Amino acid sequence: MLQEINEPHRTLCGERIPFENIHAVSVSLPQLSDVIGYEEKRTETLSRLKSGYPRFVAHSYIARILDYNRETRKIDTPQFIVSSRKAANTIVQKFSIQKHEIVEDEGIVTLVIPNLKDLEKEILSFIQHTGCLASSRMAEDFLLKKGILQEIFKEKVEKENPVQKILSTLSSFYGDSNPEILLSVSGMNGVYSAFESLDRIQRNKGKTVWIRLGWLYVDNIRILEKYTKDSYVIHDATDLENLEQFLKQNSKQVAGIITECPTNPLLLVPDYEKLKSIVDQYQIPLIADISVAGSAVINVLPYADVAVESLTKFACGNGDLMMGSVILNKGSYWFSEILPICKELIEAPYLRDCERLAYEIQGYEERVLRISANVKRLAEYFSQQPGIRNVFWTGSSENFEKIARLPDIQAGVLSIELSIPLEKFYDRLALLKGPSFGTEFTLNMLYVYLAHYELVIQEEGRKFLKENGLDPNLIRISVGIENPDLLIQEYKKALET
Repeated sequence: MLQEINEPHRTLCGERIPFENIHAVSVSLPQLSDVIGYEEKRTETLSRLKSGYPRFVAHSYIARILDYNRETRKIDTPQFIVSSRKAANTIVQKFSIQKHEIVEDEGIVTLVIPNLKDLEKEILSFIQHTGCLASSRMAEDFLLKKGILQEIFKEKVEKENPVQKILSTLSSFYGDSNPEILLSVSGMNGVYSAFESLDRIQRNKGKTVWIRLGWLYVDNIRILEKYTKDSYVIHDATDLENLEQFLKQNSKQVAGIITECPTNPLLLVPDYEKLKSIVDQYQIPLIADISVAGSAVINVLPYADVAVESLTKFACGNGDLMMGSVILNKGSYWFSEILPICKELIEAPYLRDCERLAYEIQGYEERVLRISANVKRLAEYFSQQPGIRNVFWTGSSENFEKIARLPDIQAGVLSIELSIPLEKFYDRLALLKGPSFGTEFTLNMLYVYLAHYELVIQEEGRKFLKENGLDPNLIRISVGIENPDLLIQEYKKALET
């Protein structure tokens, strides 16, 4: 039986997902009111959170280090714990911070700035969008050394050559193309490093316009909004005619294209052969974020210059660490220029996170195959339900088949658009509900609420979302490896009118 059904305390608002794992990167938001409370930062909701996605909610161990700094160092101005001194220096330079202090203690780097609210907000956003966070295991080791913790969380790890084992597993999915793979402290840090590398190269050539192909994940959107001189948005990732028309007029100004494959949450996939012919014609670099599928499921390297994957997702499978990878196509025109810059920019992951992932990644391919089989079962079930208006999954895309590594394999995420009241379905559903995806346990997320709440609460915003195929009643489901009959049983109960 599914644990959350047997043990409903696992799904109380604010519980860690995975339950009782101090390194959990998701959090239970079991009622629509919890989701709204989380987005509106209501005290009654936030006070119950034991965890959260680390780029949005400070890990409890990070919070304890901040408290430690206040008590022992008497720091009473804004402070930020980042992944390295390099990250701290980058922030100082980017925001031209004159008065600051960088404190290094037992591997933890803290940037301290004057009490300037606007600057504090900008730095927090930069850390969120670029993913240069200190990991929970790094924080755990610090607290252990200081005697604040008595022991570390017990988990299975692979201590022998963990980095090499991760790289070897990822490389094995790409066969003879043998890409250059760099590990990053988070998926977003990988995206940002790839983007910033190409942006620097292209800026020197007077190319400053970035194209956003498809409705991207919120932080991918923010990178282009905040850190580019100009961008052009094509909300439908399959609309290559629009892309061609724009490039005919503006190709000399275009620095690059960022897309997701498949897109999140509508699982759209363009014709990559056609896309490749277009970018080759105009010599435009293409970055593809493949996190929604993963390297074990798809191979876009024949068509893209850079692929980026959040290893927090399917490679990990347990939602208990942050890491990313930048997969550089050695056949790319830009490879020799990108590689040194990307190496310079990227924030390397913490060793203990690598040891954990080296253990988890051993089951990567088997995991996605089992998930894929469940996706097919659920998609078939949902497509026959009157309470569901639309089902979005990669099984309905011929373009996805062309980039899939194995016959009939599917991405492990699908989305459903309800025709019945959202609150009734969501609150009644007895499965895990919270942010993130790529876990061995099924995880349901009110994607539009959690990613674009500012649009959901405005009439114009809702209109804009619907114009782009995003209904607030959309549930993104990261499908797990559970017995599919039991999953269907729970969705059936939630759909009952």
